[in-house]
Amino acid sequence: MTYGQLTKRKSARALTKDRKDREAREARADARIEKLKLKLKASGKLRFSRRNAKLIKQGQAIFSIPAGHACPFALTCLAFADRETGQITDGKDAEVRCFAASGEAWARSARVVHWHNFDMLRSCKTKSELVSLILSSLPDKITLVRIHAAGDFYSLLYFQAWLEVAKLRPGILFYAYTKAIYFWVQHIDSIPVNLRLTASYGGTHDHLIAQHSLKSAIIVNWRIDAQLQGLEIDHDDSHAWQGDASFALLIHGTQKAGSIQAKAWSAQRADKSAAKLRPSYTV
Repeated sequence: MTYGQLTKRKSARALTKDRKDREAREARADARIEKLKLKLKASGKLRFSRRNAKLIKQGQAIFSIPAGHACPFALTCLAFADRETGQITDGKDAEVRCFAASGEAWARSARVVHWHNFDMLRSCKTKSELVSLILSSLPDKITLVRIHAAGDFYSLLYFQAWLEVAKLRPGILFYAYTKAIYFWVQHIDSIPVNLRLTASYGGTHDHLIAQHSLKSAIIVNWRIDAQLQGLEIDHDDSHAWQGDASFALLIHGTQKAGSIQAKAWSAQRADKSAAKLRPSYTV
């Protein structure tokens, strides 16, 4: 056997091993997903997450439904991750790619959980059914709940259900960013004190935000953009669940290639990397 033939055979063996390893990983991933689906179905409850990049303390929980698919009022940040494949599609008016949709695109388990929640909610026919389902699914010993790290109030009945849940659980502080401004305005005098809403710019009813002096958040590409508008930048959601002042959020997450948002996000990441190399003292 010549050297070339030996090299070719070794390469073929390596490719075969790589393929088998990949297939084994995919099989294990499929098994984990099926186990998760069975666990969710057996629970008969909605699934709340205990943490994300912003909420890391004990007593905090996050609830999500599919980004885009459950965001009927989104415009400039509208994006959908396919339920099965994760393939992401931007809305026709999208300028900013939704961070939650990007997360669902690569996290199959997140899609499974979010769609499980959405399916269960949509199976409820009345507000009382929705309220009962949410209340029975709330984790124990929580004091702070973010409603919708992904998704939004997709119907008036669903919005009203969360109002009722907040009223029935006065010891829990609930908060949400929302583009369902029309629902909010309809109930502006009946929002429970322990439900803090922040109007998110970039939707179909932005004009109602200033008209009703609603607390709001706007996404900016650069820090200077927030400074020019006299807005503080939130990094940990504290502006959302505390106080009444509007604020800004820096662009984050994967953006459309070549866009100004993508350049801003790359600059942010580079700045964070550089910051790690800077000394913690001054001279």
